[in-house]
Amino acid sequence: MDRNLYMTTGEFAALTGVTKHTLFHYDEIGLFSPEFVAENGYRMYSLDQVETLDTILILRDLGMPLKEIRRFLQMRSPQELMRIFTEREAQIEQEIAKLENMRGWIRQRREKISTALRQDFSKIQIRHYPERYYLIRQMDGSSEQDYVEKTNALILDFKNTEQRNDYEVAYFQHEGNVQNQDYNVYDNVLILLQQKPDHMTYQILPEGDYLTGFHVGSWMEMREAYERMETYRKEHKIQTEGPYVERDVMDNLSVKRMEDYVTEIAVRIAEKEWS
Repeated sequence: MDRNLYMTTGEFAALTGVTKHTLFHYDEIGLFSPEFVAENGYRMYSLDQVETLDTILILRDLGMPLKEIRRFLQMRSPQELMRIFTEREAQIEQEIAKLENMRGWIRQRREKISTALRQDFSKIQIRHYPERYYLIRQMDGSSEQDYVEKTNALILDFKNTEQRNDYEVAYFQHEGNVQNQDYNVYDNVLILLQQKPDHMTYQILPEGDYLTGFHVGSWMEMREAYERMETYRKEHKIQTEGPYVERDVMDNLSVKRMEDYVTEIAVRIAEKEWS
């Protein structure tokens, strides 16, 4: 044996930039083994094996599972490599889209929380909203279980169908219920969106000025917030139309206690018919 042509595990690891543990693992799973084992038990690698290990590391860095790399090494060909490149490129495009979606979700949530932290929750105000889009799921409102099940089912349907996370949970409180001072009647749940969904049937929340108030605490105790809004509306002779939109601003994601939850209540100031 020409000692200059062969290296121990440590020498080969140092040359190729991997750890000895990695080389042991690759040998154990039958992916990449030393060229031979010397009488003294040393694992010996040859210079010719450097290119093979480089191939393994390139494919590993592309995200290819080790089992698939082992299979490729056994049937390697330009055609097979082209197939792998095409497949992996498509996967990378999906990962990029997912990361862009995650970044958009983070930005949206950060902006919402940042705005809430600057907000005086006792203040009634008029806010202008652009056109928004929503998905709606009806529920019977007979139990907390129905409320939770329908809400989670709508969220999962949206995520699975649209492959997006840029949503807000909201509810419609009907104008008639507010007039009757019935503030805890819910028969729907919404996914509220800034961008149109591509694959699901949606409805439009019109652009316009909205009379807006905030409630801090459980959704079962919104009477005081609605009463403040109604007092403001009458004092300023404001005419409203359509349902009241209850939108989660701070929930379990950002606060520990339900007493600290924040809900925005908004109703559109009358101007034109809803679509």
